[in-house]
Amino acid sequence: MLEKVFNDLVNFEGLSLKVYRCPTGKLTIGYGRNLEDNGISTTEAELLLLFDIVKLISQLDRKVDFWLVQPVNVRIVILQMAFQLGVGGLLGFRKFLAALKENDYELAKKEMFDSKWAQQTPNRVKKLSEYLDYPFQNNDLEQWKKDFNMIQGFTEFMENITLFD
Repeated sequence: MLEKVFNDLVNFEGLSLKVYRCPTGKLTIGYGRNLEDNGISTTEAELLLLFDIVKLISQLDRKVDFWLVQPVNVRIVILQMAFQLGVGGLLGFRKFLAALKENDYELAKKEMFDSKWAQQTPNRVKKLSEYLDYPFQNNDLEQWKKDFNMIQGFTEFMENITLFD
């Protein structure tokens, strides 16, 4: 019975991976998920965040060739910035990235503050800039890779799950 309901709803509703307004004017996504009345759960939000993090890490691996050799606190700053600004937005911080590549963390901090981004989200920029003050240790790279592989494996599993055969 649930399989029949599921399949009928898939067919009736259709799939939209972008938000749209349904005939009653409600913001909707997926297979007719009314976001205005139903929203999403904390678990759903956390799953979306995990998917976004995995995608960002893959993009950073391709676009910022030196980021994985940076200490963990620097990788966190790069990943946080990429999440908020998008990888394209992060790449616009050319002087910041050049400073990181040269391990000039003071200049990188200066470049963070010398931006429209710092004016828009000053508390976030201040907190992230403090990450560049931490002692630099790079001995976590294996754990980082292990964590990433675990999250990537989970997201790939979720993307390939079939509810009804």
